[in-house]
Amino acid sequence: MHRAILSLAMLPCLTAASPALAQDLAAAVADALASAPALAEASAGKAAADARLDRARAEGNPLLRAEGSYGVGRIDNGGFFGLTADDVSPLALQAIAEMPLYAGGRIASAIDQAQGGADMARFGAEQARLQTIVLAVGTYTEVLTSRKLEARYGQLVTELVETERQAGLRFRAGEIASSELAQARARKAEADAGLAQAQGRRASAEAAYQRLTGKPAGDLAPLPELPLVPPTLDQALDMARTANPALRQAKAAVDVARAGVRSARAEGLPTVGAFAEAAHVRDQFFPGYKADSVAVGLRGRWTLWAGGRVAAQTRAADADLDASEARLRQAEQALDGMVIDAWQGLITARRMTEASQLRSDAAAEALRGTRLEAQVGAKPTLAVLDAEREAIEAEAALLQADGMRTVAAWRLNALTGNIAP
Repeated sequence: MHRAILSLAMLPCLTAASPALAQDLAAAVADALASAPALAEASAGKAAADARLDRARAEGNPLLRAEGSYGVGRIDNGGFFGLTADDVSPLALQAIAEMPLYAGGRIASAIDQAQGGADMARFGAEQARLQTIVLAVGTYTEVLTSRKLEARYGQLVTELVETERQAGLRFRAGEIASSELAQARARKAEADAGLAQAQGRRASAEAAYQRLTGKPAGDLAPLPELPLVPPTLDQALDMARTANPALRQAKAAVDVARAGVRSARAEGLPTVGAFAEAAHVRDQFFPGYKADSVAVGLRGRWTLWAGGRVAAQTRAADADLDASEARLRQAEQALDGMVIDAWQGLITARRMTEASQLRSDAAAEALRGTRLEAQVGAKPTLAVLDAEREAIEAEAALLQADGMRTVAAWRLNALTGNIAP
């Protein structure tokens, strides 16, 4: 199956020529990945899960411990065996080595549970990484879009200031009616409102960019070419079912639950271990008492009746497994829906971009024609303003559609696990 992998390291190669020192999308994504608290939390969770896995594996290793005590006191045996009271310094040293030989599956199931937890943490970290990348792409795109809109509305406002001034002069000279002057002022007020909205949008986008990347949004390079995406919806679904981190995390949760069932059942089985003990005792029971001992052997434990504890624990583990399997089915259904939505969103954004491009070209051509007609007096100045407004609206629609298409492509790749580190 063909799989298009887009590496972040390739982005600079895909980026169009940009001004010197301009930050590109790859750098923005790298900054977001380096500063995102969600990724730091996921990384810490992964480290903790790995440590728990090491702890579970260590349960199968030999255990060596030493115990000791020393004191000062007095023993009075009441003349028993003819011993008289005397001061003593009781000393006891003991070294014990134990090695589990059979644990009824407890150790193996604990390792499986810890391994599943480590897998869940790893997939969770990968999911956080992909979400951060998509968020960075969306934020970067929004900054570019809002800046272009602000510049365009600023240009319109500058033009309308002069238009309003000339309309006032013509009105005072009696060349136009008061209604035309009022319409010119209305167009100017409308442009001011559009500029204010674009400025607010740009400021919000830049603030979001700085929160995400930890750096101010300076000069940004244009967006690179769209990333490669799965060629068909069926392939996108297949890739998502294989590589989506959230779905793999749900599968790992099922593995953990199955190991939990085995662990619960193991509580009803015996344990057997080998041991070796060495002891050194002085002044422990009567003055002058000495004892040194060494012992090796086997030690076993089996709870024959636990009052229903094991059965209840097993039922609870079975219920947890059923719940995990249900969550897996739900995750599969949700993933299919998200991939279909992302695929259709990308198709829609492509069509919107194509239509918006045609609209923008037509509006720009109409504006050029209207300006020429106004210069020879064939059309009033207000017609030029209306054409200018239509051109801005068409350009804004094109910018929005192009941004939607970019984000949709990255979101689809994120859902399919199609973004390499």
